[in-house]
Amino acid sequence: MLAQANVGQRSYSVIGQGMVDHILVSSPEERKAFFDDATGVKQFQIKRHESMLKLKRTYENLAEVEMLLTEIEPRLKSLKRQVSRLQEREEVEKKLRELEQGYFGTMWWQLTDELVGVKEKFSRLDIQVTKETSEVAALVEKVTAMEREEKEKDVQDDGLVAIQKEYNETQKRRSGFRDEQFKVQKEIEMAKVRAQSNWAPLPLTKIIEGIEGVTEGIKGIRQLSTTEEIYAKIDELLESSTTLVSRLQRPSPEDVVSDPKLVARVVELGELIAGTEAELRTLEESMKSRAVTEKQVRTELFDLQRDLRQRQQAIHAVENQRNAVAIDLARLEERQANLGRDMDEQLKELAGDIRGRRVEVTVDTAATYPEIQRLRYKLELIGGIDPEIVKEFEETNARFSFLDGQVSDLRSAVADTEKIIDELDEEIHRQSEKAFKKINDEFEKYFKMLFGGGSCSLVKMSRDEVDKGVEGVEGVDGTETERIALRIKEREDRVVGIDIQATPPGKKLKALNLLSGGERALTSIALVSAIMAVNPGPFVVLDEVDAALDEANTFRFAGILEELAKLTQFIVITHNRATMEKADVLYGVTMGDDGVSNLLSVNLSDVTAGASARH
Repeated sequence: MLAQANVGQRSYSVIGQGMVDHILVSSPEERKAFFDDATGVKQFQIKRHESMLKLKRTYENLAEVEMLLTEIEPRLKSLKRQVSRLQEREEVEKKLRELEQGYFGTMWWQLTDELVGVKEKFSRLDIQVTKETSEVAALVEKVTAMEREEKEKDVQDDGLVAIQKEYNETQKRRSGFRDEQFKVQKEIEMAKVRAQSNWAPLPLTKIIEGIEGVTEGIKGIRQLSTTEEIYAKIDELLESSTTLVSRLQRPSPEDVVSDPKLVARVVELGELIAGTEAELRTLEESMKSRAVTEKQVRTELFDLQRDLRQRQQAIHAVENQRNAVAIDLARLEERQANLGRDMDEQLKELAGDIRGRRVEVTVDTAATYPEIQRLRYKLELIGGIDPEIVKEFEETNARFSFLDGQVSDLRSAVADTEKIIDELDEEIHRQSEKAFKKINDEFEKYFKMLFGGGSCSLVKMSRDEVDKGVEGVEGVDGTETERIALRIKEREDRVVGIDIQATPPGKKLKALNLLSGGERALTSIALVSAIMAVNPGPFVVLDEVDAALDEANTFRFAGILEELAKLTQFIVITHNRATMEKADVLYGVTMGDDGVSNLLSVNLSDVTAGASARH
């Protein structure tokens, strides 16, 4: 309000004794504040100053927020990559779980169905062996009884009995060899199943090493010169790649190398069994040849013995089938047990669901297993990720988004504030230039009036002129914040001072410090009068500003006051009669003979026409 009324702490409304000269001896910067009041732009200057402070605070906040963003952004990118990997891991795990459920479900129920069929076949053969074994046992008892009867009749042939005894012992040895062969073969088959179940995929690092080795070998072929070296290198690479492929593929039971000792024992037992069978055939031929020459009474015994041998051979064939099925059954049971352990390890609680419910859609296990291994390798490559990373990413991203929004708001505030400052600058420049030109013209007018001639002028000074060559703004990078800082620097008030040049009549020098005291006083009065004429305030208090003037200049000063009184109200403290003569009302203090001070006032309009304050 005071600024709009042209009344301020540094304004020209109250000018005390000695302050007139102070305008001249003050610095250009101090004169600038005085002229801001004089030109009537102080109110805009105050708004502009507040806007500049707001702009600087906004810039500082913007710089601080961008510094926080710079700190947060790398961490946010790292968290984003980890979350992306976690999402990728979840997708891979989901796909892997679906493939594993289909794979293990198909494998489990295929083995289950196969086990059911093998168990049924084994049960039939076992029942058949049991039945025929009981029949053979009854036949053996019958033969034994007939042999006892023959002994009682003293009709016997010690040679035939000896052959029969040897035949029975040979059969027992063959059965022992067969039992041992069955156990060894079963152990070999179980070892194959366990070797297949215990097979582990080649680690990813080993796969990479193997591939890199093959790649380097291929590159090395180009450096070879002879055909023999190239072929040798190709054979070496082929062997390496074949070895790598064999280590990557899951071995089948047929590809598993069995224990050489067990294999040798099976071969040895096979030879022993073949030997005993040859012995049995020889003994059978001997018993047949003897039977032809025996009496008719022993024909029935020989028939029974021959039937017994045939039945024993039939049981042997069925036992071989049952043993083969038993080996298959043991192998399937071992595979199912190993598969169950894999299911428990890989599927956890889902394994029970697979065992309890048959899968509706089967999959190609041979094609699915490599895909499962590929996904497992991919999970291994991704690695484990802490689930808390997602929470940290969300918190960090929320803070980053908030700060990024703050940056946008702050930049918008900067743009709005700059727009206000530009509008104020335009208004200040327009009004200041207009008022300054008028003040300059009035200054020259009153200067010539007081001095009776001469010349004077007011000159605006830039910061470079005031600082006399101080370095300006340095170049900045192209970031948005640095460009804002440059614009703030450029918006600093370029006019920072006012210089006064005065040349009284008969002199050539313009420097104020070369003027006499009276000349400086007149120059100051001329300047103050010019300001009052251009931009009058509601009142002006002059405290003995004419004290240093001579009589002639006093009359000139009084004439100027009379002219300016049409524009503003003057309160003048003076001892000068010429000044008092121009006043409308006089207030004074007088002292009588009694030493008591009295206040008096005179309204000069009441004075009779033609009278004056001199009388």
